[in-house]
Amino acid sequence: MGLRTSVIVNGVNNLSDARFCAGMGVDIIGFNLRLDSPERISPEMLKEITSWVSGVKLAGEFTRARPEVINELAEEFKLDLIQLDTAYLIDEIEEINRPVIQKIFIDKDTVEGELLEMMELYSPVVHSFLIYSNDFTTIDDTNTRLLKSVAKKFPIIIGFGINKENVNTILDKVKPAGIGLQGGHEIKPGLKDFDELQDIFEEIEE
Repeated sequence: MGLRTSVIVNGVNNLSDARFCAGMGVDIIGFNLRLDSPERISPEMLKEITSWVSGVKLAGEFTRARPEVINELAEEFKLDLIQLDTAYLIDEIEEINRPVIQKIFIDKDTVEGELLEMMELYSPVVHSFLIYSNDFTTIDDTNTRLLKSVAKKFPIIIGFGINKENVNTILDKVKPAGIGLQGGHEIKPGLKDFDELQDIFEEIEE
């Protein structure tokens, strides 16, 4: 199955999600490795997942871990990319020995010029930017203009407000490098409701 854009699915914490995403043509699956998170995936589960899936890149999601800790975990679990869910210093990012996805938060007070200036500074040391928002639950005319402006200059992954009704419109108007979706918990081991992800994948299937 081919998808018309690159897709990352974050927060994958079970084998059902991982195998489903790999089978649907997702490019990257991300695992919560934030050291202080109660939702952090266990080493045993991560090793089980990585032993079963193929053809998809693996990303570790971090917040305040030191670069040397990130590098150790990247080596141990054979991660392809690192996703930083908070701002790191450029010098710290340069110490990370995997390509970095930098998560950036926008809200109703975001100033486009300031956002572009910050991304310009970080662009030489990151693979792409994952744009997320706690303010915006949908993508409307206002943030579409902002996202379109940013996407013209930098590789962005839109990680909020995506659903089956708007995904193709967003891809056509904004032209991002990709979209970010969220994995979830199993109903019980081996049983998972994939309806929401499935609906989006069907919309962008080539």
